[in-house]
Amino acid sequence: MAIKNIVVGGFSKEQREKELEKVKTKYEKKAYKFLKYIDNGTLKSVAVFEVSPSIIRKERSAQLIVIGVGFLIISAILYFKSMNIN
Repeated sequence: MAIKNIVVGGFSKEQREKELEKVKTKYEKKAYKFLKYIDNGTLKSVAVFEVSPSIIRKERSAQLIVIGVGFLIISAILYFKSMNIN
């Protein structure tokens, strides 16, 4: 199992606690297991989750697919614009 730290933002302790609940709900739906919360102040607080390496690989592959599709769209737009200029 891998450990993943998720930043929990908020200026006050109450804001960070509300954000922590949102983060826990979001990541527990993705099969992450909440381990602990470390409150180090604004933008330095983290929620520590345990996650299976296979889930991390799936997330990374999905991100790469989205980035690849984005590059294809941009290159197609640039190609067709260059065709119209000539």
